[in-house]
Amino acid sequence: MAVEGPLPLPLGSLLSAQVQSSQSLQFLPLSAQLDQLALTQQLANQQSRQGSLEGLVQALKGMGDELPSNLRGTVDRLLNSLPDAAQLSDSKLLAKAMENSGALLEARLLAGHGAALGQDIKGNLLRLIAQLLPNLPNGPAALPTAGASNAMAQALPAFIRSALGSLGQASARQQALSFPLPSRLAQQAEGEGDLELLLKMAAAAVSRLQTHQLSSLAQSQMTPEGNLLTTWQLELPMRNNQDIVPLQVKVQQEQSPQKRSKEEQKDTLWRIELAFDMEPLGPLQVQAQLLRGAISSQLWAERARTASLIDGELPNLRERLVSAGLEVSELACRQGIPPQGPRTNLQQRWVDETA
Repeated sequence: MAVEGPLPLPLGSLLSAQVQSSQSLQFLPLSAQLDQLALTQQLANQQSRQGSLEGLVQALKGMGDELPSNLRGTVDRLLNSLPDAAQLSDSKLLAKAMENSGALLEARLLAGHGAALGQDIKGNLLRLIAQLLPNLPNGPAALPTAGASNAMAQALPAFIRSALGSLGQASARQQALSFPLPSRLAQQAEGEGDLELLLKMAAAAVSRLQTHQLSSLAQSQMTPEGNLLTTWQLELPMRNNQDIVPLQVKVQQEQSPQKRSKEEQKDTLWRIELAFDMEPLGPLQVQAQLLRGAISSQLWAERARTASLIDGELPNLRERLVSAGLEVSELACRQGIPPQGPRTNLQQRWVDETA
């Protein structure tokens, strides 16, 4: 194969190209590849460090009056910011809870909304970490040395070549974009102080929030059909009596970038996934899509009794959706979990209306 171009390239230049047809190549800018590489690596790092927020909440409740006085206000603000199931059933309160989930913290700071972040979960976690650090007996952990940074910089070019070669591997990408995230509770190490444990659990909870944020970025891109796919992935800790139940949410909007009029915007495809584990129902997952006013949904319950209960309530759900002005094309409940195959979430279609 011979490639001709107007720019001279030195020997050893790294190029990335996508085969469009038997006679066509599209060269991809290295900057975009490096951004994707950095995103994939950061996702893997965050997943290995992330931990569930409910473990931190239970630890904070257990300490009670043992907490230093300067931490109690931050802890109370964090705990009071968590909504309950009744609040999440109200559309306005649900929108407020999603706004304060931590997924939009950086965007709201850039927009100058810092004064309105008192209920933001990620903001409160970062305040808690900042107030925990001075109370630790050994202080903050040591930062990497300059020698280690220089060694990493020298090894970076060869590392980039190797990493870019495996960037498109389906198994690694599927693992990075898994939904829902599994629950992970930090275990207390022997001889570890309470404040040190709280710091680790708070940092793990921030990593979990950031994993959702990075998963949103990784899935927001152009689809093979040329449509613009935007993804928002987040987690809403929900109070259920004395327990904390994480409600994981993924919303996707797929639209043609050329469509601008209100009539054409009706062709925008919306998808939503929900995942939660609430007693006595057990683990539940919901997948739905909305297109041109028509909604279709599939539900999965791991417990047979729950699946039977939901199946009996589907007619009532259909009536409520119709009364809300929606056309219901499919509603179904199955026992088990959604099928997990080698395809990525971008390729998966919940309901194929052309089949």
